[in-house]
Amino acid sequence: MAARRLLILMLVLLVASTLAATLISPQAEREETTSRGDRTSAERGRGGTQRQLGNRVSKTIDASAKGVERIRLRLGDQLALTVRSATADQVEIPALGLLANVDPDAPARFDTLAQTPGQFEVRLLDARRTVGRITVRRR
Repeated sequence: MAARRLLILMLVLLVASTLAATLISPQAEREETTSRGDRTSAERGRGGTQRQLGNRVSKTIDASAKGVERIRLRLGDQLALTVRSATADQVEIPALGLLANVDPDAPARFDTLAQTPGQFEVRLLDARRTVGRITVRRR
């Protein structure tokens, strides 16, 4: 009898948690924003000096648009890149070894740290075209 009650209680909790998970909407994403994170004592380098941290840069590329979107970063910046497309394809940043699927319902997302100066192309593989160019400069 106790085992039956425990089983019923577990099933009710499972159903309740499933319903709660489906009803809670994901947090809205911020796009096209740049912010500088707070610095704490844990981020200090040797000798008590503060390391220079980069900005967090969020950008969105619309692959359906004509032309090449330019993204400018500095060494140490954190890039959160979203690529949207009206057709299914794959998005590649070959110099960084990054690849992601994209379709009208699911954009491709990349989160990377600018560690090397240079230019990095963002390409659609099936369409065989460059949709973005990331330029990383020294500070």
